[in-house]
Parts: sequence; C-alpha cells; structure tokens
Amino acid sequence: MEIIHQAARERAEAPFGARGAIVERAAATLGLSVQRTHTLVTEASRVLRLQAPRQRRSDAGNTAVSEEELILISGAMANTRRAGKWMLACTDAIDMLYEAKKLSTRLSPGRVCVLLRERGLHPEQLAAPRTATQMRSDHPNAVGEMDFSVCVLYRTPKGELLMLDPEGEHYKNKLENYTRVMNDLLVRAVYTDHASGAIATRFYLGGETAENALDFLMWVMTQRVDSNGRAMPFHGVPFKIYTDQGSAFKAASFVNFCAALDIKTERHKPRNSQATGQVENAQNLVERGLESRLRFLDPESITMQRLNSLAELWMHHWNGTKKHRRHGMSRYVAWNLIQPAELRIAPTMEIMRALPSTMAQKRQVTSDMRVSFAFKGQGSKEYDLRYISGLSPKDQVYVTVNPFAFPAVRVGVTDMETGEIVWHQVEPVQKDRFGFDVQAPNLGTGEFRAMPATPADERRQAIAAQAYATEAGPATAQQIEAAQRAKAAPYLGQFDPLADIKATQLPTYLPRKGVQHAAAAPTVEAVRLSVAEACKRIRLALGEAYDPGVYAWLTERYGSDGVPEDAAQALIDSRRQAASADVPKTGLRAVGGGA
Repeated sequence: MEIIHQAARERAEAPFGARGAIVERAAATLGLSVQRTHTLVTEASRVLRLQAPRQRRSDAGNTAVSEEELILISGAMANTRRAGKWMLACTDAIDMLYEAKKLSTRLSPGRVCVLLRERGLHPEQLAAPRTATQMRSDHPNAVGEMDFSVCVLYRTPKGELLMLDPEGEHYKNKLENYTRVMNDLLVRAVYTDHASGAIATRFYLGGETAENALDFLMWVMTQRVDSNGRAMPFHGVPFKIYTDQGSAFKAASFVNFCAALDIKTERHKPRNSQATGQVENAQNLVERGLESRLRFLDPESITMQRLNSLAELWMHHWNGTKKHRRHGMSRYVAWNLIQPAELRIAPTMEIMRALPSTMAQKRQVTSDMRVSFAFKGQGSKEYDLRYISGLSPKDQVYVTVNPFAFPAVRVGVTDMETGEIVWHQVEPVQKDRFGFDVQAPNLGTGEFRAMPATPADERRQAIAAQAYATEAGPATAQQIEAAQRAKAAPYLGQFDPLADIKATQLPTYLPRKGVQHAAAAPTVEAVRLSVAEACKRIRLALGEAYDPGVYAWLTERYGSDGVPEDAAQALIDSRRQAASADVPKTGLRAVGGGA
C-alpha cells in the first residue's frame, strides 16, 4: 500500500506526460496490470486529497430549457393531479410538449426534474399547503361554522342502525355493498362557535340536504336543557355563518332563512377546507370522542332518538369540561362571556319552522310596481316597490317575511353586476275602507303622479335613440316620437340587413350522376272534326280566299277519321301567310295534323 501511496504523491508532482511512467513502475513492482495499478493510484490520490479540484465548466448553471418552458412542463404535470397522485409523468409531459412544438429541445426527465426543484416548480413543491391567516371574532355568536360529514352508521331496511365495515363488507372489492347503503348513510352535522370553540352536533338520515341543515340550525339556536332540566349555554341567533360549498348551504331555502333572521352567510372557496378548519377539526373530535364509543353498544339498541340524545350528552360533557387551548377556559365558560346585546334570542321553534314555507318565494312585479305576499295564517298583503332601484315590471324578486318586524317583508333584488341578492325592507300598503291605497293620487280631483322611470324605460329610450339616430347623433325624444308616428324604419341606413346573406360563400358542388326517370309527358290527342265542319271553319276564317278544292283534299287525306282541329288551324294560317305575301295559288299543301 505504501508503494501505491508513494506513486500517488509522485504522480501529483510530476509534469504532464511523465505520470504514465510512474504508474508503470509501480505496476511492475507490485506485479499488477497497469490498468489495475492506475485505479489504485487514483483512489489513493482521492483519499490523500492529492487531486487538483475539478475545474468548473464555463457553462455551469446554464440550461437549454427556458424558464417559460419549465413553467409549462410544471403546469402540465400539476394540472393532472388526482387523488394525491400525478397522472402525467414527467417523461410523458416532455414528449407531449416537445412534439407539440412547445419545447425547443428535449432533455432527460431526470435533468428536468432537477431543474424544476431548483426553481421551486416541481409539482410536489407546488402541492404544499397555501399559507393561512388566523382569523378572530369579537364575541360569542359573532361567527358560527357549520359542516356535514358521513357518519360510521347506516340504516338497514328493517330500520336498524348498523356500523359500516371499512375493512371488507362495504369497501374492499365489494363496491356493490357500499352502493346499496349509500342512500341510508347517516350524516353528522356539526356547528362550532368561532369565539368560544363550543361544539354542537346531531345526526340525520337523508344526507346533506337543505331540510337537514335548516333543522340543525334551528336546533342549535334554540336553548337546550340538560338531563336535570337546567338551562344550558350556547344558543341564540349568530350574526354570521361560515360554511363550505355544500349544496345544502347554497340552497335558496337555507340562504333565505338566514336572511330572514339577519344572518349573513358566507362560503369559502372550493378546495379550501382549511378556511373552516375549526369545524373540520370538530368533526374529528366528534368522530373520535363519540362515534368511537358506539362500537361497544348493542346495535339493536341504537335508534335515531337515542343517538341524538347521546350526541347532546357528549356535547355538554365536552363543552363543559374540556379546556380550549386558545383561551384556556372550557367552551361553555368562554361562551358565557357573551353580552346581552350580542345574544339575539331565537324565535320560537314554531315560528322558525313556519318561515321556510312562507318565505323566499318568487314574485313577479306588476305593472303598478307591486307584489303580494301572504304569511301563513295572516292573509295576503300588497307591497309597493316603485322606489327600489333596478326594478321593472315583470321582474322576478324574492320576498321573505321579517320575523322581527312583521308584517314588513324583505324584498330581494338581484344585482345585475355582482349577481348578489340585495335585500330591502318594505312596509305593506295601507288601504282605506274601499280597498284603495291611501297614498294613491285622487282621480276625482284630477291629481296625477307619474311613476318613477324604471330600468326598462331607460333601456327602451336608449334603444329607440339608437334606432332612429340621425347624422347629428342619437335621436331626441321628439325625434323618436316623430319617426314612430311616420312609421319610419328603425336603423335605416345604419347597416345592411342582408349583409350576412350576401357574404355567404357557398362551396363548389360536384355534379352527381343520376338515373333517367322513366316517366314521359302525357300525349294529348287533338279534337277531330268532320270534313264538313272543318271546311265550314276554314271558309269562315278565309272568306274569299277559301279554295273549294279543300273539301276533296281533306276527304282524301283524313276520310271518316275526322280532321284534327290543329290541322285545320294550321291550314288556315298557311293560307293567310300565302295571301299576305301575294304568292300565287299552286294548289293545296298539307300542314300539321296526323293520319
């Protein structure tokens, strides 16, 4: 080994061209091949750190793939992610984009992945969670979060509540069993108060529906009592509810119910469940803290009533005993810090249950800018909408009852720019003993008041001004009236109404071969006259130019078959032509006809 080390030292100091001789001498001394000795000397030089540092390439750090091309490759891979897996491999992405002429060169997938990671463009780097901002709320009941999730129970045809078997019967290779119970799965509804962290939960059949969401929200807002009849904290109407994009929360009945109770609703963006992370974590707490215990209960003893009783029992236990890490208090103690102005007592359950059936109904605005609305058991009333901006006759509006200011209603008008529904509180029309609006102008005194101009009026005016525009610009109201009275054509001279037809470029069609149709025109046989009748007609037509020899000639030619009517007419025509040309008579000549 010393010989190898000495040869490595000598080679490191030897000039260029003399290193081979040193390796050959060491090989002869050791009795090894030159190749093997060269390998040993090189390895010793590395261990003894005798090798000169490798010179950095002049083009180090440069690549043939541009930044834009790397972004394109990254985007192609990132947009095919499904179930946490990249469906499009890097190799396939490179091949696809190169053949599509989107890449200037084709690098190896390994090198491309290295470049993607160096620039932070690799799909795994882009899949990192987005940064999240911690939000706060001012007091209990300021904001509530609500969510549904599938429970571990399902209902059998017999009405029993059984637990799903995640290991075999309902999942692994037995999807038909899972499909069979899908419609009978229980869902777990969870509501959390953002400030205190208090949790409310119940179970429902039928999935995540608007009906279940409404029932759960009503139950949450109603004050509950424990098994000893003591009133429990955590109730009242929240000021805002924050949810995901579930269909139940987007249903008109749910949104309008919240609007009637002056609850602002907001849904986070799709695929952003961390926005409602508090209620998502509460789902996990309920599943682990409550549902995990159901495994030890007799399945035949589990009913919907008992299940919800257990849920309420667990809820009071958790909120009353477990300290929250954020504020260091139990959730019920934190909720009890609510001030009187912050606690809005919910209407009775009877009123709340009546709201969905008598609210959020569509109404069409009449020509006098009114809508009618009837609250259950209270009769129908009319509401004047003339001073609500953005409305025209025959527009559709939403009408909901205001349970805190009945008989006033809230009228929802869709904003054309944002698509949001803007709510206006409207009082009912006051009527006299004859049923007239007490604010209406009096016809007997000649009092008249024009209705405010509606958006439809303004649009009609703008269209008419354009239709009857002059060289000076849009038509005035007087010009429009004059043009319509004169029945002038709208848009006259502004465009060619046949422009699209004239601009049509038809393709050149190749003639197609066909088969001659066998049908022929029908033959019409001319009417035949007797020789005497024919001569009579000819004499009457020719007068003195009639030749008596015609009778003999016709008899010889046609005989008893009769003279065709067209032949007689042709003979008359020929004799007239001969007479007009002063051609001397040279005898008779047959013209037309048939034997």
